[in-house]
Amino acid sequence: MSIIEKAVDRLSKEDQARSDDAAELLSARASDSDVHVDANEDQPGLESGVEHAVRNVDESPVPEHVDISFKSLNIEGLLSPEGGRTRLDEEYRMVKRPLLVRAFAGTNLGGCPLNLIMVTSALSGEGKTFTTMNLAISIAMEMDRTVLMIDSDLAKPSLSRHLQVSDRPGFTECLKDPDLDLGQFLLRTDVPKLTVLSAGTRNNRATELLASNTMKSRLQELSSRYSDRIVLFDSPPLLATSESSVLASHMGQVAVVVEYGGTPQFLVREAIGMLRNEDAVSLILNKTRDDFLSKHVGGYGYGYGKGYGYGAYGEK
Repeated sequence: MSIIEKAVDRLSKEDQARSDDAAELLSARASDSDVHVDANEDQPGLESGVEHAVRNVDESPVPEHVDISFKSLNIEGLLSPEGGRTRLDEEYRMVKRPLLVRAFAGTNLGGCPLNLIMVTSALSGEGKTFTTMNLAISIAMEMDRTVLMIDSDLAKPSLSRHLQVSDRPGFTECLKDPDLDLGQFLLRTDVPKLTVLSAGTRNNRATELLASNTMKSRLQELSSRYSDRIVLFDSPPLLATSESSVLASHMGQVAVVVEYGGTPQFLVREAIGMLRNEDAVSLILNKTRDDFLSKHVGGYGYGYGKGYGYGAYGEK
């Protein structure tokens, strides 16, 4: 046998040996796989590697944690975060538009940031908290705006109660201790671009807290931290407490909710007279009847009114 023939014969034997080793390895792996599958059959809680991979691909992402779910609150008449073309949706679109225009393009005559907006009323029960929530949701639907909704009724925090966060620390704690990081008290919601600051612990010195230097520095922080932010305050009634007029002195805009057919005009005038800058005040007519809408806005189902700035005819 020549040298070349001997070399070819040797290479053939080495190739055959490698093939035999590979076959044994594949056989061993197949055997292990059979044992693994059999174990799964005996223990239904386990999954094979392939099953686990397929399950992970098919699963949708786990939703982010939220502190407040508006969808689960089941509050009648609350706007849907997805928006729509209902009468209520359109009414709040008209309510928010002048506020937004003024907040980011208006003339600041009073010296306060125009993106700080307070929602109040002359008396209790006129629907200011309901209006605050719907206005916040409507503004959050904007393509390029974010909203921070604050319960600033430190003595009787109805917004926190409706949102089921009365037990959370919030605005009161931030005003009592200027060294606290305000961001740690903000609550996430299931409405994109809408966060909430609860009222926190009830305080009998709410007026003094709202009039403090800490309040001024906190508002400066809130108004300037994000350029696209609207800060919406749910406030106590103007004629019921002293806190509301103090809070209004810090605001760039004030929206006064008026109950249709319920609040006498002289009380509305008295409430507005307590505000420092009447040019920054707007009225929102609330709880109107269908016959009123039919008479004033025809068949559209929603309308635009007049007041100290503008008004909107709402359902509640």
